[in-house]
Amino acid sequence: MTVNQVAAGRKNRVYFEIYGSSKSIGWNSERPNELWVGRRDGYNEIIMKDPSLLYDYSREIISFPGGHNEGFPDTSKQMFAKLYKYIANKGYLKGEVPEFPTFEAGYRELVLCENIFKSSKENRWIMT
Repeated sequence: MTVNQVAAGRKNRVYFEIYGSSKSIGWNSERPNELWVGRRDGYNEIIMKDPSLLYDYSREIISFPGGHNEGFPDTSKQMFAKLYKYIANKGYLKGEVPEFPTFEAGYRELVLCENIFKSSKENRWIMT
């Protein structure tokens, strides 16, 4: 996974690839409606977002029809929709697992970033 918003020509790119023994996939946030599929013994392809082909769970967070970009602002919109639904349904009283970042997740992210910074300064792995 790479994240880049400082290289010339990159506009906050988040990119990841997942490799398997016969297929791989790649996704680039600067082209959010495309999923690259690589095959060892066949043609590679680009799959375009098509709401009619998605699972119901995925379809409920798609706001636009196929051919129209979902993008960065939609992430926050969907996260807050999940948060408000959780509160309205009193998910916190029912012990439901939230589908959005919690304060605990934010704390883990801060610890991770601090350890990355410290690892860089000390030129060694910092694990806590």
